[in-house]
Amino acid sequence: MSVQSNLATSEAASPELEAYSLLRQINSVMEMYNRYDLRSEDLTIPQFMILNYATTDGVPLTEISTRMLCDNSNLTGIVDRLISKGFVERRPDPEDRRVSLICLTSSGAEKLRRIKPRHHARVSRRMRSLSSTQVHELRNLLQQLFEGLQIPAKAEEETL
Repeated sequence: MSVQSNLATSEAASPELEAYSLLRQINSVMEMYNRYDLRSEDLTIPQFMILNYATTDGVPLTEISTRMLCDNSNLTGIVDRLISKGFVERRPDPEDRRVSLICLTSSGAEKLRRIKPRHHARVSRRMRSLSSTQVHELRNLLQQLFEGLQIPAKAEEETL
């Protein structure tokens, strides 16, 4: 299966647009695989991500939302479902009671211990078409792109 461009064939697609289209399509395929894998664990992708970011000592919800690139309000319901499953607890930060810490429970830690090795093996299998060197190169390029996207919006507008 080859990746299809969303651009009309009459348009001359720039390499940047083609790369952007490929990134979106690869992300969609990887998300589909992850949803399928996690369904058997009764977890969604955001729930799995929160479990990965939470610690037994607790991590502020704002830190988790920053790492997941979303608002705290988007995570509240997801955290509530993880609490109802017994995988995390919400505790006030002893240094600032306005801050909620998301704490991984022993049940949540056990769930992660079971899931992580399989998840990592599946990700590795899905990237098997790339050599180890290519995976490192891809990681470095994506990191460079991500860092470049951190430019403040005002600076970006000035370059347009």
